[in-house]
Amino acid sequence: MAKKSSEKNIAYRRLFIAIELEDSIKDHILSFQKELKNSVLGDVKWVERENFHLTIKFLGETPENLIDDIKSILDETSYYFEPFYISLEGFGAFPSLKSPRVLWIGIEEGLDGLEKVFDFIEKRLVKKGFRKEDRPFSPHLTLGRVKDRDVRILKDLLFDKEVVLVSSITLFESKLTPEGPIYTPIYRVNLGKK
Repeated sequence: MAKKSSEKNIAYRRLFIAIELEDSIKDHILSFQKELKNSVLGDVKWVERENFHLTIKFLGETPENLIDDIKSILDETSYYFEPFYISLEGFGAFPSLKSPRVLWIGIEEGLDGLEKVFDFIEKRLVKKGFRKEDRPFSPHLTLGRVKDRDVRILKDLLFDKEVVLVSSITLFESKLTPEGPIYTPIYRVNLGKK
């Protein structure tokens, strides 16, 4: 959400909505990331284990007075959707493995459920003044961000399938520091609240 010049005295927080992962899944991802580090030549900023997550919607710099609206949207989402499963599998890069900028693990099974959750949240956020996504929803788990254009991946790797139960959705605050981002959960809802 872009800051407006008339909103000088409003406090902003950098926010995103995501799916948290269990520790056992984070451990599996970390093991794959370590293998990948040994197969990549070049400068990559690797995501720390505690920051592994699946982003549903990046909100950016958000006025604090909209946080209650976001919480209400998440509450509504929790009543509308039951828990569902997705599978993390495969490995890729944006825009491509030949010229990678972001290294990621993909989503295979359950993608339609994730897209429905995204659409539900997105429509309600747009009504509150948030910008609609320009790009199609492309859920993935970021492993690292490439810092130079000469990065090469030396061997083909594949992330073994990991099934994830999506039973909650979390609103996070992201604080950028020289050591890397710090993600703090500020609101969580469990799916299937009937």
